[in-house]
Amino acid sequence: MRAKLLFVAGIGVGYILGARAGRGSYETIKSRAQGVWNDPKVQEGVHSAGEFVKDKAPVVGGKLKGAASSATSAAQDKIGSSKDDEPDASQHGAS
Repeated sequence: MRAKLLFVAGIGVGYILGARAGRGSYETIKSRAQGVWNDPKVQEGVHSAGEFVKDKAPVVGGKLKGAASSATSAAQDKIGSSKDDEPDASQHGAS
């Protein structure tokens, strides 16, 4: 929740600063950002990061599947044990 709030606040601050700076400053920032993005070294880093993610995705997926399975089992055990603790309705009702 905090991250979302900070993100929205950042967008607001960026909008206000951008509006005050004017279109010329925006175009300057945009052209510099495009220049950085199109730099061969940056694109090499982007490609390396993409390859790393592709290589690690199956490992991460397997770990997530295992964690989800463990969490499901733990929740089912907890639900099952709490039902065992509840008194039987037939023991407390009128005869």
